[in-house]
Amino acid sequence: MNWSDELKEFILSNRGKDPLSLVLQQKKHPQWDMKFVAQQIEGYRMAQDKLPSIALCDDFVYPPKLNREQCSSETTALFKATEYAKGKHIADITGGLGIDSLFMAKQAIAVNYIEQNEELNTIATHNFKALGIDNIITHCTDSIEFLKNTDKHFDLIYADPARRDEKGRKVSALENCTPNILENIDMLLGKADMLLIKSSPMLDIAEAVAQLKHVCEITIVAVKNECKEILFLCSASGADTSPQCHCINIKSNGTMDRITFDRQKETTLSIHYSANIEQYIYEPNVALLKAGAFKTISTIYDVKKIHRNTHLYTSENKIEHFAGRTFKVIKELHPSAKEVAKDITNGRAHVIIRNYPMSSEELQKKLRLKEGGDLYIIGLTKRDEKKAIYLCEAIAN
Repeated sequence: MNWSDELKEFILSNRGKDPLSLVLQQKKHPQWDMKFVAQQIEGYRMAQDKLPSIALCDDFVYPPKLNREQCSSETTALFKATEYAKGKHIADITGGLGIDSLFMAKQAIAVNYIEQNEELNTIATHNFKALGIDNIITHCTDSIEFLKNTDKHFDLIYADPARRDEKGRKVSALENCTPNILENIDMLLGKADMLLIKSSPMLDIAEAVAQLKHVCEITIVAVKNECKEILFLCSASGADTSPQCHCINIKSNGTMDRITFDRQKETTLSIHYSANIEQYIYEPNVALLKAGAFKTISTIYDVKKIHRNTHLYTSENKIEHFAGRTFKVIKELHPSAKEVAKDITNGRAHVIIRNYPMSSEELQKKLRLKEGGDLYIIGLTKRDEKKAIYLCEAIAN
């Protein structure tokens, strides 16, 4: 990597240009690798949203697109660092771009960043220095071999296995990721007190717990109601027979909804169903839905579930600080465009579908509505199996 002040200034002066057009100007600028220049501009634009504090550093070097896509966002990296890294000696065995290492280092005593890809390792080493981080030790080697051969014992090993197969296709099952945590978990837990595994939001939680065997804590992390990652904390001292599950949704204002529940206890809880749709409808955030905390939601908030397979809840009185979205019911509507137009005069509404025999796009088209406005149409199945649509307005929690 031939990084210099001259190259940096050239990149900064061209950040507003189209990266593809710059690649086509290679002959005009033979002293620079224009593909690398375009890579830096694309990376900077990605970082402005995904890694905003990183984007402020003009000396930060961005790796190829695939590595940028696979790295944690600043929001999730900061969450993991705050939750798990304070005062610890850590080994990040899937270093990559180094975003998780970087944020953990701000909380930890020391972080060992391990990445066998020489280009990535060189970039990360440069970036740690550029950001003034001096408690990260970089290792360019195979992480499994490193751990097998080291005498060091860590407080925490962090692993974010690559979720791509040999043909570059996305995978989510733990056995298909690299490194294979399942094959090496006993060795990993012999080298650390705790093992933190980041996995795909598509992963089946119950199956993963059964495979890993040492799970003592599960954390589902959503950002702005989009599920981003599932974290499994494994203990060398033994698994919890019923690991606690933390459902986290980090909102746009930086505040966090956090609900913790016992997955085993969830199965023993009773749940109340509503014969009718009452004054308020509640949609749990995606972390709660992914966790399957359906009975827990009903118990915590004293709300009634609308149907076994309709993951919405209802109540006569408004529940404060519900972990999700709250809607006030205006009226039930007849599902025809002519009738709906009487109440939605501007022809705009958001459409939400839960256990309804149409997609939101299909219902929107049937009702001749455009996306937008302040009103919501919620299509659902009630306890008596009847399909219905409701006109609602969103209420701040």
